[in-house]
Amino acid sequence: MQSNASNRRVVLSRALASLALSAGLAACGGSGGDGTPPVAEPLPAAPGDWTRFDPVATEIDGKMLSPTCSGYPGTDPTFHFWARRGAAARLVVFFEGGGGCWDDATCAFPLHSAMPANAVGLYKAEILPSDDPRALSGIFDASDPRNPLRDWSYVYVPYCTGDVHGGSKTMDYVDPFTGEPYRIEHRGADNFAVVLRWIRDNFPSVEQMLVTGSSAGGYGAAIHYPALRETFPRARAAMLADAAQGVVPPGFEELRRDHWNFQLSPRVFGSDASDVPTSELTGRLASHFPGDRLGQYTTSLDLSQMLFYDAMLHGPAGQQGTACIEWSETMRRELRDRQREANNFRSYLAAGTTHTLLRDELFFTESSAGAPFSDWLAAMLSPGGEGWTNLECTDCETLAMPCPF
Repeated sequence: MQSNASNRRVVLSRALASLALSAGLAACGGSGGDGTPPVAEPLPAAPGDWTRFDPVATEIDGKMLSPTCSGYPGTDPTFHFWARRGAAARLVVFFEGGGGCWDDATCAFPLHSAMPANAVGLYKAEILPSDDPRALSGIFDASDPRNPLRDWSYVYVPYCTGDVHGGSKTMDYVDPFTGEPYRIEHRGADNFAVVLRWIRDNFPSVEQMLVTGSSAGGYGAAIHYPALRETFPRARAAMLADAAQGVVPPGFEELRRDHWNFQLSPRVFGSDASDVPTSELTGRLASHFPGDRLGQYTTSLDLSQMLFYDAMLHGPAGQQGTACIEWSETMRRELRDRQREANNFRSYLAAGTTHTLLRDELFFTESSAGAPFSDWLAAMLSPGGEGWTNLECTDCETLAMPCPF
């Protein structure tokens, strides 16, 4: 058994070797706005630096929610989040990325702080030191004049539950390589319900809002956009998914429902919300909120998104040679369908194989679709939206190596 386990992990390590997992907001007083106990300490009223908040168990809609990470054996289950108040009455809610898992095998490949620096995994099982937004570039760099969000307030929602911020379930699994049982807390939706209570208490008035996230966090942005929109109904609002295209194989909706108890707003997605195709999340948001702007960014050959598509089809070890073409062709077709069906949706399709750009310097340097991405985002957020168009790279379909998936 140990030999088989070792062999399978070597296969996965080779398949992932070229990738780095994308890791991957007037404060109120001592109680919630509705008189309930506070979720965490209030955010200072004056603009300032990032502050970490440790939320407590909170009763929401008659259910006691205890914020937690995955609880994978040997990992830190503590959940916390960060916020920074800016000078403007504008709010960014950012959902962090970090993979995902959905069965015995995929959930047996966590990434956590006790692992070697070059270790690979399919999902972040705990909050890592590198997740601290004070160390990030891109939209988190308040000193760069190219950043259209530099004076906004922020709430940074970490990710550590393997469920793209959408779960509300405790699952028992068995490691197929060792036979050992283990438990995962897929509680991403519960965690954000607590954070949202804190946001309501600390931001009673927001004039403009951007809900965004990278990779798994891009799905988190789509999942929780309705609740944030209801919280700030008068704000001018937009949603941007960074490297979260929703390309999944048939049957994945059943997996996310059964393993995560996937949470989607029935007011937006309908009575059968749990079965809404992943590929339709952004399009349905655009239809339900016609006065808002919805956008997606991806590279044309995003190796990380291809990897997860392959793992959904063939398991952690994957199957070489098919996923690159299938993912890329499906991604392009679905983007064009959204562009045709929703006049408040735009996409930026960049060249290359990289995964995500909001948290790093690529946010400022990416221009392969004919204009800097930072300018594209600024146009998306501008009052009239001038210059916010669908952009796509040309001659960007060459993979410099054989498809590894």
